[in-house]
Amino acid sequence: MPARAHLLRQFHIVQRLQAVRGRALPFDEIRRYLLEETAVGDYEGGYELRTFQRDKQEIIDLFGITIRARKNEGYYLAETEPLPADQQRLFEAFELQEFLRLPQALGPFVQAEARRPLGLQYLRPLLRAAQAGQVVEFQYQKHWEEQAETRTVGPLLLKEFRGRWYVLAAMVWSGRLACFGLDRIQDLQLTAATFSPPAGFDATTYYADAFGITRPHDAAPQEVVLCFAPTQGRYALSYPLHASQQVLVQNEEEIQLALWVYDTHDLRMELLSYGPEVQVLAPPALRDWLHAQHAEAAGPA
Repeated sequence: MPARAHLLRQFHIVQRLQAVRGRALPFDEIRRYLLEETAVGDYEGGYELRTFQRDKQEIIDLFGITIRARKNEGYYLAETEPLPADQQRLFEAFELQEFLRLPQALGPFVQAEARRPLGLQYLRPLLRAAQAGQVVEFQYQKHWEEQAETRTVGPLLLKEFRGRWYVLAAMVWSGRLACFGLDRIQDLQLTAATFSPPAGFDATTYYADAFGITRPHDAAPQEVVLCFAPTQGRYALSYPLHASQQVLVQNEEEIQLALWVYDTHDLRMELLSYGPEVQVLAPPALRDWLHAQHAEAAGPA
């Protein structure tokens, strides 16, 4: 069994036990779940108790999560908190990768997104440069410019948004922070020069109040209150717009959500994509802008 699938199996055990919220599961139920409802069954014809015992120990070592036994009932988690978001995302990526490795006969039943983001070959070099405080140089082609320009920057943070990857970096000569799409980078070179992050920069919180890749430096985040039609609102509930999202009202007529975010181009384009299915209740400036955009799109009466 490939090492990644071995790790995935252990994740599925933790995930399943977390889902039952402290209830003990017999080993036979855990085995059935692994073999019938996950990618584990694609690699193994069976799953033995002795393998489960080894997995239990490795789960402690890898994740710090203890699986305990309850006599005559089964196994349960001593810890009930979910995995950290970064670990959860990693395992989800493993699961998707394994799922897409389907036998050819099953291909007609699955259609993955055909588009793939460009520039992924730069992820590892940029990550190494960010870790080492190493300056990089590349050619950058803006969509609205005819010629590429040289950029010399210190990478600070890699960020994904809408299936594309970006690098937040400090411009070497000015210290200004800028975000670059990896799909527009060409001829990336690591240099011998080093840099230090700007004073007070914290990669873990820089985008905390931002929707997308834009974070204004001359404005503060604010409460944005949105009113969705029920159907579209349920989509927003199942896939939150932002980590700060809170439900204010939920009934048969409407769903109101509050976000604490910057008013940015990315956020405004997201709101436009909902058409008449969303109204902005606050702040007034954002509400007025959305009304004006819809009126302009409708054209003269």
